[in-house]
Amino acid sequence: MSTLSDQFTTRINDALAQCYALGYTPHRFEQMLRTYGGVGAARRLVVSSEIHEGLKSLKDLGRLDLSVEHIMLDPIFASLFTKSEKEASAWRLTQV
Repeated sequence: MSTLSDQFTTRINDALAQCYALGYTPHRFEQMLRTYGGVGAARRLVVSSEIHEGLKSLKDLGRLDLSVEHIMLDPIFASLFTKSEKEASAWRLTQV
């Protein structure tokens, strides 16, 4: 049986596959994913005050649902992240 963290990483990998199908290749985030795992990479991504190009690209494609920020806010994964991490994710989605 997989852990919630494993399920989150699977969901992120599914989103990455969809990004590739759309022609968007998030190489930088994939490197973070390999280094820190799904939850660790997500945490590092949202603590930055910078709105990354990847999030802008997904907005341009009309697919913010594939963003790490959006996936972090799924109630299924709520227990994986702190209140401030979820607030940062929500803020980033409103700033793009």
